[in-house]
Amino acid sequence: MEKKINWKFNLTFIWLAEICSRAGFSMAIPFIPFYMRDRYLLTDGDVKTNVMYFSVAGSLALFLSFPLWGMVGDRMGRRLMLLRAMFCSGILYASFMFAPTVGILILLRFVTGFFSGTVSPAQALVVTTTPDEHHGFALGMLSSSVWGGNVLGLILGGLVVKYGAYNAFWLRVFRFADFDPNGIVVKNWSYNMAFALTMILFLVAGLIVLFLVKENFVPPQPKPKTEKGSSSWAFAGFGCAVYAILGMFLWMSFANRCDEHYLPLLVEVVGKLKGKSVADMVGVIGAAAAFGTVSAAIIVGFFSDKVAPRRIILPIAFIGSAAMICQALSVNGWMLGIARFVTFLAIGGLEPTVLGLLSRESPKEKRGTIFGCVASLRIAGLMMGTFVGWLVTRAVDFLLRDGATILGQEPYNVGIRCIPLVGATALLLLIPWIFFVERMVARRHAQVADRK
Repeated sequence: MEKKINWKFNLTFIWLAEICSRAGFSMAIPFIPFYMRDRYLLTDGDVKTNVMYFSVAGSLALFLSFPLWGMVGDRMGRRLMLLRAMFCSGILYASFMFAPTVGILILLRFVTGFFSGTVSPAQALVVTTTPDEHHGFALGMLSSSVWGGNVLGLILGGLVVKYGAYNAFWLRVFRFADFDPNGIVVKNWSYNMAFALTMILFLVAGLIVLFLVKENFVPPQPKPKTEKGSSSWAFAGFGCAVYAILGMFLWMSFANRCDEHYLPLLVEVVGKLKGKSVADMVGVIGAAAAFGTVSAAIIVGFFSDKVAPRRIILPIAFIGSAAMICQALSVNGWMLGIARFVTFLAIGGLEPTVLGLLSRESPKEKRGTIFGCVASLRIAGLMMGTFVGWLVTRAVDFLLRDGATILGQEPYNVGIRCIPLVGATALLLLIPWIFFVERMVARRHAQVADRK
């Protein structure tokens, strides 16, 4: 007999584990552009290009692996997939500190991406252990843990990267300086501390899930062979409404995250400083955005079970787009931080709203596959955004060559500032999309009613 699961306790422990895992991710990964420049002595142009390669490598691996792990989770359990992601992430992210070249670092990012990714299995586990009428609230709470962990990780990571130098204490403990003639280990000590803390936080998250999170998973019975003309494809039978919602996830991610990997470079441009000297500013500005998302996810997640998605998404698109434009025009760190907070205070409500709609419209037995597909599309949007952002910076570099400027700004600065403008434009295009999605959902409900 199945033991009854207290969904509130389960949600609490998954929430706590996700805070630890996202804090681990945000402890080091946002500062990769600085790490590349300092560790491998790259120029500004090479940093932009390699940041794009690094992001695309990780995004491509996640894009390919998420549907696979989602289907495995439907057959073997979502809790097992969450454990796999947390323990593998802890070990593999720590390996970044040993990469001898930037090419090896990018390769490690691909390998890590394939075996990591905690949000998708966490969402699937929460949905399968929470009553249907509380899905919007539970997914909103889970989103708050993701961004709450980002707040913690960004602030701590910024402080570690800026102030965690190789000092007299570490000299007495490890004495790396005795066999590091080029000073590589010593110079990048603060980054390595961040990678080590990343590993610790992921392992703590995995232990929370291992000992405190429950799942009554029953392996599905083998299905008989399909009749001639029917489909056994894993994504068959979802209906146009589900596919329309999935397409919305792709575009949402592109709009929300096109500037994600370029934020440290934007902070440099706005703050008129370089590298480690702005690490704490990057952490605080990133944390402000994450705090805005936490607030929005909790509030909107509660109302998304009661309010039509269109009434939530329309104001989000207008406010978020205006705030992204303010990011591009920021003249100092304060303005950028406030604009980024407002941006994510608005768009933080997008995901729980659309996730709640998707969970209501998707078959229960395929929710692991569905949420794996959502995660894959989310990553595809990030990959698209990173590539488009790189194209924008390269186009500006080409058009403003030979010392040309715009309003006193150099080509490098103009290109970085243009990336949030891409996101602002994409966000406005969500408005016609939600009308289309609601039309598809209404048509599906009418078809179901006619069959009855």
